[in-house]
Amino acid sequence: MDDNNKRSQYRYKNKNRSRNRAGKQERRRITKRKEQKLQRTKGSTKIKLKQVFFPYLGLSILTILLFGALRWLLDIYLDVLPLKEGYWNFGIPLLLSISVVSIWMWPRYELLTLKWVERSSSGYFFITMVLALVIPLVLSQNYLSKAAYEVIEVNSLNDIRHYPKQKYFRVNDFEPLKLESVSYIETQVVSGRYFDSTLHIDYYIATPFIAAENIWLGSSYHTKYDNRADQSIKDSQYSAFINDSRHKYEAKDLSNISYFKKLKSSNSRNAYLHTISTANRQSNLPHLVLMPETGLLTDSLGRDFVWGFGSFFIGMVLCLLLVLAAEFDSQEKKDKRKRIPIKKQKQVKKRAPVSDLSKSLVVWFRSNKERPATLVLILTCIGTFILTLFMGMDIIDPLSRQVNSVGGLTMDALKAGKYWRVVTSLFVHVGIMHLVMSLGMLFATGYILEKLLGPIRFTIAFFICGIFANVLGVLYFDMDMAGVWGATFGLFGIAIPLVAFKIFNKKYRELFGGTIAAILIITLNSMFFAFINTLSYMVYYLLTLCFGVAFGVGMVMTQKQSLLRNARRHNI
Repeated sequence: MDDNNKRSQYRYKNKNRSRNRAGKQERRRITKRKEQKLQRTKGSTKIKLKQVFFPYLGLSILTILLFGALRWLLDIYLDVLPLKEGYWNFGIPLLLSISVVSIWMWPRYELLTLKWVERSSSGYFFITMVLALVIPLVLSQNYLSKAAYEVIEVNSLNDIRHYPKQKYFRVNDFEPLKLESVSYIETQVVSGRYFDSTLHIDYYIATPFIAAENIWLGSSYHTKYDNRADQSIKDSQYSAFINDSRHKYEAKDLSNISYFKKLKSSNSRNAYLHTISTANRQSNLPHLVLMPETGLLTDSLGRDFVWGFGSFFIGMVLCLLLVLAAEFDSQEKKDKRKRIPIKKQKQVKKRAPVSDLSKSLVVWFRSNKERPATLVLILTCIGTFILTLFMGMDIIDPLSRQVNSVGGLTMDALKAGKYWRVVTSLFVHVGIMHLVMSLGMLFATGYILEKLLGPIRFTIAFFICGIFANVLGVLYFDMDMAGVWGATFGLFGIAIPLVAFKIFNKKYRELFGGTIAAILIITLNSMFFAFINTLSYMVYYLLTLCFGVAFGVGMVMTQKQSLLRNARRHNI
């Protein structure tokens, strides 16, 4: 009995020993895993900071400093680049931020992935980094445009001309001549989402100063109304706004003015110059427009500095948190997730390593060698748009007066004998969004249609449809014409009989037919959402489409064999 008890005790002790031994081994394994995970986390954090965040931080600081120095040299000190202040303060910083993040940071944040994102995480890093850079860059330019100048105290308004590069002036003795003020009313219809249409009204008043030659005091008033209201309601609102603005102008107290701001190149200055041109005053001296300012300039500078530094700090913290939350992802896993075989990717020969953006541009240009006419037309539109920006047109939402001044087609231009605008207006676009949408439609039509027609016939068809659309819009619909929308609608019309008469093979008939249907549906929706908001525009584009259909039917009837040979040669 004692032997049995001893054996059971030995078995119990051996069991406890084995359990303790197994528990110790398990605890060692868990401890080792924690240590390895901690070391791996520390190592990956250092790599992410070193490879992604610190280069982005240094690049952001360098971009803000270099662009500020370049702007100070060219715009403030030398004043040799007469760009609008809107471009310096917003347009160029936005493009610069997108370019910096796309070219230099893209290969770095492509190595990171977020757990909660099923597909590529590049979009999150791109948007966050662009916003974290563009906001402080914009605020820094706003601060620089004020801090680079000082308030100059002058004895009279005529002494302001002795300081052509200065912006702020304090004058103790001035008196505006309100009886000889001139005014100008600028209206603009802005279409938005949910079928709304807003009428914006700007009322500019320019007043000459007594004992000052060609120096004007600027005052402006703004309002907006629902453009879908009845005409009688809009007329009454318009009259009430003008009367109220005149009353505010007459009752304006000029005794609390601290200093004047001289307007530089901007949309507001252009509007005031147009207002001054209506006055019967002759002078050989250039126009100077002064805007009254209240308060202290130093207070405004302090607020701008706090906002700029705070936005930079918050943006960098958000980027840091996003980088730390991400994990490294190998290129093989990325390619497997995207289902892109690595071996099928074509190698692009280049002189030096470039980013993915540059590589895609090289591939795009090389792939469009078979469509030279489309490529030339797209580059011509882009080049003309850049040229019109230097001629004073706004990049986002230009006024009709600005579009007409750079080559847009109007009835007045035709009456004045400027018939060449029937062609040149095809390459003038109303803002960057209008340009992007037009080029997208032009590329969609030229991608396949130019292979079938050939570069010469495609170019001829483009200009015939464009000229017809411009003449139709000006003569019968009394519209101001600009852009390639009319020409591309005519090209869409040409493609419809080519699909109907089975010039394309079955694959491309389905592809091109679906493309035509999709773009027509998008365009019909855009008639209510974007650029088109009246029935006359709808009728105009339908007539342009019908003209293209008739043109395409005539082309099929007269050149069917040639079109079929081109289709077989290009396998489309």
